[in-house]
Amino acid sequence: MKKALLALPILALISLLVSGYLLAPKDQDLITAALRDSTAAAAKGEPSDVLRYLSKSFTYGGEATSTYDISKVIHNAKPKITIIETKANIKGETATVQTPVDVQLNYMGLDINQTIPKVTIELKKETGFKWLFVPEPRWRVVSVSAESLPNY
Repeated sequence: MKKALLALPILALISLLVSGYLLAPKDQDLITAALRDSTAAAAKGEPSDVLRYLSKSFTYGGEATSTYDISKVIHNAKPKITIIETKANIKGETATVQTPVDVQLNYMGLDINQTIPKVTIELKKETGFKWLFVPEPRWRVVSVSAESLPNY
């Protein structure tokens, strides 16, 4: 009887882990959700929701950017960013999205409303946890670069 009582929670835990693995969303769906959720949070001026989708090694235009600077711009400017195409080229643990991006913001008296024709967003698959112990894949933005950015 004691063995059966001990086996029950172990079986429940194993079934939870297996079901989490089998029912996990596809990588493309996770990437699309990460891009959608982070741009929606930026438009609301919520930097914490944007930062959770950025990798700790995030770079912009090849240069490291501090999370404080990113938070400050998001909070003050509330940029409305529309990523036109979220289809990613996935290779193992990395993915690349090349897309035009519409940007609207007002920061420090400077109005920006334009479409940047070719933006490259690089993402990396990292492991997070849900329910504190169940591993869950997450795609985080590692770098953003763009051709022909205007000099402001």
